[in-house]
Amino acid sequence: MKLFAHRGVMALLPENTMSAFELALTSGADGIETDVHLTKDGELVLIHDETLDRTTDGYGAISQHTLSELKQFNAGVRFGMNEPIPTLDELLMLLKGTDKILNLEVKTDVERYEGIEALLIEKLRMHNVDSERIIFSSFNHMTVHHLKKLSPSTEGAILLSQPLYDVAGYMKQVGADSIHPHIDVMTDKEISSLQSQNISIRPYTIKNSRQLDKCVRNGVDAVFVNDIEWARARLTL
Repeated sequence: MKLFAHRGVMALLPENTMSAFELALTSGADGIETDVHLTKDGELVLIHDETLDRTTDGYGAISQHTLSELKQFNAGVRFGMNEPIPTLDELLMLLKGTDKILNLEVKTDVERYEGIEALLIEKLRMHNVDSERIIFSSFNHMTVHHLKKLSPSTEGAILLSQPLYDVAGYMKQVGADSIHPHIDVMTDKEISSLQSQNISIRPYTIKNSRQLDKCVRNGVDAVFVNDIEWARARLTL
């Protein structure tokens, strides 16, 4: 079972910052998950919320700021650190030469960010990133559908926060390859049914031993965790 660093190692360092991503690498994460937004001037930046308010010392919507303006805010303020909001370019450069998987959660469920899908595909091509190392995911399943149309060879995953009738049938309609459900949304029986259809399952976000044990019991493909070393230590008990 693979371990993906959720927003980097966010349990120990500011989420979605280069420090958190670097710690994911040194901690031996199999992959990194991060959230992608589009700036006012068409740049791709990594931050979870649609606004600056919760995780930085700034205020307002990401979409209303240029990259230059966003770089003035501190994404490490809650940890007493100085961490600028990173760009996707910066993370791709960090991962260059590694075999790590990168899960890009495209945050179009609130802000639609017209054209973000094409920009993502072009950015990955510019960096010569192997499509086998990329997973696109989103709570906006129209985005997953669009990305699969643009790049059929890149894995697309639907994020799921509540139970869904006929998950496999729905995924076929979307064109999705895999599912990233909240760990408490799916029963053991539902997980087993999807696995029998060769559908990859990567639950989020595993924060305690009960949740991790459920994932181990069901033999899921990967889990998203906030602390890689905690998860690995628990798995080796």
